[in-house]
Amino acid sequence: MAIFKKVRLEEEAEIPTASMADIAFLLIIFFMTTTNFARERGLKFVLPEKKDQPQEVKIKSENLLKISINDKGELFLNDEEARWENLEREVKLRLEKNPNLIIIIRTHGDAPYDYMIRAFDAVKAAGGKKVSLGIIGGGG
Repeated sequence: MAIFKKVRLEEEAEIPTASMADIAFLLIIFFMTTTNFARERGLKFVLPEKKDQPQEVKIKSENLLKISINDKGELFLNDEEARWENLEREVKLRLEKNPNLIIIIRTHGDAPYDYMIRAFDAVKAAGGKKVSLGIIGGGG
C-alpha cells in the first residue's frame, strides 16, 4: 500500500501595490486643498501716480525712521544697532508715538535680498503704510 504524504506549499504574503499611486495622489490633493498658504508675502504696495514736474518734499527728521541693513545682515534703526527679533515691536511702538512716521528701508547692495523682505514684512505687520525702499552701496 502506498503512503501519500501531504505536501503543504506555503504561500508568500504579498502587499498589493496596484493602488499605491492612487493613494499617493489622493494624499497630495488632500494636503494641497487643506493647507493655508501665506497670501501676503513679498513686495506688494501701491505706487504714486506719475507727475510731469518732480516735487521736492521736505520731511521733518522726527517723522522719519531709517532702517538700515549692512552687507553682513546687521540691522540698524536710526543708526543704532537693533535686533531682528524686536524689529516689528520697535516699529509698532514708534508708529504709536507718531502715526505720520515715514519708514525708510535701506539695504546694502551685497546683502541677500531676504533681509529687505524680512524688514518690509515686519514693517507691514507693525502697521507701517508709508515705506520707502533703497539700496546702500555695493550691488555687484
